[in-house]
Amino acid sequence: MTAIGEVGLPHYARKKDPTAFPLEPYIEVLEQFILLAKKFSKPICLHSIYEDAPIVLSLLEKHNYMHAHFHWFKGNAETIDHLIANGCFVSITPDLLYEQEIQALAAKFPLEQLMVETDGPWPFEGPFSQKETMPSMIHQTVAEIAKIKKISVDIIYRQLLLNTKKFFSI
Repeated sequence: MTAIGEVGLPHYARKKDPTAFPLEPYIEVLEQFILLAKKFSKPICLHSIYEDAPIVLSLLEKHNYMHAHFHWFKGNAETIDHLIANGCFVSITPDLLYEQEIQALAAKFPLEQLMVETDGPWPFEGPFSQKETMPSMIHQTVAEIAKIKKISVDIIYRQLLLNTKKFFSI
């Protein structure tokens, strides 16, 4: 076993019908996953965006376990600062090419705490509209990170590979 995940809170389901998905039972289950990750010294990969992220961060802090990856993260500046300070990782997806929010995240987040993913299948927009999600989309994401950070693409590739290996202990 390499990691615990992807686990998190049902943000999109609650957005559609908040009464059908009360948060407390999901928090209790997520806390058990965090405890398992800590018990087995495994990283935890989290689906936790927007207003859910501070809840998850508080659980991680409660259990003093910050070996966490917030997959396809979206959230406010305060939460981003909190993730950075706690040494958490986030992953960037192809929506970087057309979402200003993700461009700002990539600019602010330290390269040493970034990873990339496609999270397919997902109907991306912009240059990926009407295209099936493919791992090769990562190359455009990496090129955009290099442009944003004003660092060569080769350095970005090397650091992202190093980050991934380090995070997953592979």
